[in-house]
Amino acid sequence: MGVIKIKRKVIQIAGSTCLVSLPKPWIDKHKIKKGDELELVIDNNKIIVNATGEDTPEIIKIDSTGTSLFVFRFLAAIYKSGYDEVNLVVSPKTSLRDLSRQINAMLPGYEIVDQRDNICVIKNISKGLESEFDTVLRKIFLITKTMSNNTLEALKANDMSKLNDTMILEETTNRFCNFCERLLNKKGYKNSKKTTFVYNIVWELEKVTDQFKYLNTYIIEKKNVKINKETLALLERVNNIINTLYEVFYKFDAEKIQKIAKERKSIVAECNRLFSTRTVNPKVLHHLSNVTQMVFNMTGSYLGTAF
Repeated sequence: MGVIKIKRKVIQIAGSTCLVSLPKPWIDKHKIKKGDELELVIDNNKIIVNATGEDTPEIIKIDSTGTSLFVFRFLAAIYKSGYDEVNLVVSPKTSLRDLSRQINAMLPGYEIVDQRDNICVIKNISKGLESEFDTVLRKIFLITKTMSNNTLEALKANDMSKLNDTMILEETTNRFCNFCERLLNKKGYKNSKKTTFVYNIVWELEKVTDQFKYLNTYIIEKKNVKINKETLALLERVNNIINTLYEVFYKFDAEKIQKIAKERKSIVAECNRLFSTRTVNPKVLHHLSNVTQMVFNMTGSYLGTAF
């Protein structure tokens, strides 16, 4: 249903008792009936009404026959949007085995539960995962830190096998980010005013791990990429601002936020200088510059959650 603003007039009965009617679509969606108990959360000038019962499943039917190459991308978008059941019309060319593998790997809770004719039925079979949001978000931060640090350590040791192993972390981040984005769209953040800011942070963290995946894939496949002291020094500085962002997110520190902003300017300036000298591979500089900018972008979103 999303966020909808509705005005209601207050009705006064029995002296000091005031009543406000609930919107019928919301009542129907949450199966509210006479005598049910609702939870009220008082937040300054707002009262948030929470239904404690089970929601009516959100179901969508989509025809993917004309987009066989992008079936999973469509499904991932539907998953993030919060739908509980998908009736997916597929073409004969669609491999349900491959689709099932992708679903299991990337969309926590979704399972193919039925197949009839050309329709594949996918349902969310996991309940009670909503309480895990904060835990999963922290895991995304930690995996991002690990991927950055492992990239640095692998390049210092010229260990291409270890560098290749970092790709697994990127896949895990995708899975966790999909999960968090789904919960934010379906339930919102615990403080609804901060939902958009937190969603943007989750989105950017996934993009940071993408940049490391692109960087590491390039180095592995190119084979002769020169990793000199300047490259390692730059990567270490990028690694440090990722660690600082993590620290700031879980414990506000205005000085550390300013440190990220200053370091971002300095790193970008260094990347531009190295571009002109050609002493560092320009593709490597491109990805490190991108990560630096993404980390800085997240500080803006973080400040939206801090107050």
